[in-house]
Amino acid sequence: MERIVVDRHLDAGFKYEIAERPGGENIRKCFACGTCTAGCPAFHADHEYNPRRIIRMILLGMREEVLASPAIWLCHQCYACSANCPQDVDFSHIMMAIRDIAVREGRHPKDRLSRVEEITLLANEFRRDCIKLLTGEDGITDDAIRERVEKTIRLARNGENDDG
Repeated sequence: MERIVVDRHLDAGFKYEIAERPGGENIRKCFACGTCTAGCPAFHADHEYNPRRIIRMILLGMREEVLASPAIWLCHQCYACSANCPQDVDFSHIMMAIRDIAVREGRHPKDRLSRVEEITLLANEFRRDCIKLLTGEDGITDDAIRERVEKTIRLARNGENDDG
């Protein structure tokens, strides 16, 4: 369900701040075609993450809402959005810029970026292992997959990236 937002605290310069970042140069070219969202695996897993909506919010100056949103951490950095954009908007790099700004401004713990990157790596390895299990490749066991899942959960909860 769409909602109308009226905010007297809009930041008209937010889009320019993002445009100054590497990969953000073309953000103002977005015409909301939705190609980024249609091809996004994070969107298909959780509709709260919507690249087109995030870009609109940036362009409208909704800085506070964007930087405080838990959705900014859901991007997989797969570059499907960037690769398919007809306007050459590099949304994956825009997400990196948003995360960096959020951490820099103290909206999230400083270790959040590294933990999200580690979780992404573990999730990709989990996916690989499940596919290997599905295809019957040697060396992958249910226990190894469970161990990877447990390690990912420990990292998400406590910031632990070792085996203990």
